[in-house]
Amino acid sequence: MRSLNNSPDAYSGPGLTRRDCLRYLISGSGFLLTMPLSLTGAAEAASGPSLLDKYLGEELNYEVGYWLIGHVGDAKTGLSVTDVSGLYKINLEGRGTGFINFLLGGITYAYTSFCQYVSDQDRLRPVYFELKKQRGTNISSRSVSYNYKAGQIIFFQTNSAGEILKQKEPMRTDRIYEDYLTLFYNFRHGYYGPLKPDHHYRLPLFTKKEMKPVELHIADLATGRKRRSREFSKSNKDFFIRFQINPEDVSSGSGEILGWLSSEAVPVKGTIQDVVFFGDLWGELKDRKMVNANRRVRVPEVVKNSL
Repeated sequence: MRSLNNSPDAYSGPGLTRRDCLRYLISGSGFLLTMPLSLTGAAEAASGPSLLDKYLGEELNYEVGYWLIGHVGDAKTGLSVTDVSGLYKINLEGRGTGFINFLLGGITYAYTSFCQYVSDQDRLRPVYFELKKQRGTNISSRSVSYNYKAGQIIFFQTNSAGEILKQKEPMRTDRIYEDYLTLFYNFRHGYYGPLKPDHHYRLPLFTKKEMKPVELHIADLATGRKRRSREFSKSNKDFFIRFQINPEDVSSGSGEILGWLSSEAVPVKGTIQDVVFFGDLWGELKDRKMVNANRRVRVPEVVKNSL
């Protein structure tokens, strides 16, 4: 294992290729995992059932496609209990389908978050986050350990050659730490305030060094109605959103993402604009169901060691 250098670009790696971009979309993360949160002041906890009561056992399934080719991948996400007391697992798993997947040698992409439930705030906080991608026999990953007792955050990156890069830094007391998946559930639960038309949010995401807040805007009612009229399926498209992230993260000329949320803050459709060589890439919710909320999943040793 060797340390990363201090350059902000050392951890982020090169820009995405066309194959990387397709992996990104297959994961569903283009619209599912970049949900925004407000950075302002004390967050508002949702009234009614707790976050765990609402979401343990929920499973969301998505279909991913682009341009004229249509269906090229599937993705699903859910929140589960683990075999370690007080620790939960959120996962988003995506894989390619059909001819495109065959051409690329078989693709899988997974985001995994092990997290704790903070009862007095009714929210999740990340303990260990990992992003892993596989194409054929080639596997690469990056992960983050959030050690609150030691006040330290540790970044790991494993390349396709199996080399592990590591960097540590102190945790800041004035920062809210969220990974993509804890962020998704905290936002849906209303921890950062309710959804409002013509409203602006910021995203305090921190899964690698030097990340900047993501700005998101929910359209006003008139714009939302106009956009909805263009949709073939109008069901559950209650809030039209627009936000922008680092173009290199999605291999896009603009980095702009458009999408739809339901009144329950479920992402039902999203499109990444101007992706290099592909055009517009989209993902759409296929179904939302409840599965066994009491099934316990195993926690890997690397995660236990970070507690």
